[in-house]
Amino acid sequence: MNKFFDSVPENQKQIIKSVAPLVIVLILFLIVGKFGFAQISKIRSQIKSAEKSESILTDKLSILRSVAQTSATGANSVLFALPKSNPALQTISQLKVLASQNLVVLSDVKSTAGISSSSDLSSVNVSFVLTGTREQIISFIKGLDTIAPVTFVSKMDLSELAGVNVANVTTKTFYAPLPKTIPTVTQPITDLTPSEKDQLVKILGLTPPVFGEYTVTTISEVNPNPFGQ
Repeated sequence: MNKFFDSVPENQKQIIKSVAPLVIVLILFLIVGKFGFAQISKIRSQIKSAEKSESILTDKLSILRSVAQTSATGANSVLFALPKSNPALQTISQLKVLASQNLVVLSDVKSTAGISSSSDLSSVNVSFVLTGTREQIISFIKGLDTIAPVTFVSKMDLSELAGVNVANVTTKTFYAPLPKTIPTVTQPITDLTPSEKDQLVKILGLTPPVFGEYTVTTISEVNPNPFGQ
């Protein structure tokens, strides 16, 4: 290599010496620049991801603040309306209170488990006999719309015997386990629709049973992982 360089004319040596640093810089630029561009692209991607997460969290904060006033009350009311376990005792208790309010005689109360669905929604059937005037029985049936757990009439036979009205009634009450997971921090959430808000207002207006399941709400306690999986 040295012999070859010695044979090169002096003017070409000067050119080579002048151009060599530029070639070296160009080679380094290509090597380092490729790595640098990759890092810049990675940082830009991270910035976009962070901006998206910030937007999602801002929207979440706005939604959570809007429901903060009724969240605790709403959670308990919803849990009363759709319990996480068999609500037969709560339902029977509510039926007795409703019978007392409407001055009808409640008898032959029986409960049987319904058929569970694939969506984890289960039900319990409560059958009973009501004795009273037609108006009192109708008032009792209408009153079912005002109690929690949410209870529907699935079957009713009304008859009159010796001037006394007797109704054989079967009601259905649903229950479902609580969700096992909640959304991650960066997963978007949507606000309730007007229809859903109307439903929540109706649920908040239901009369809860004298005993049942409550959610645990401690304002002073901080959940270290409120959006954990």
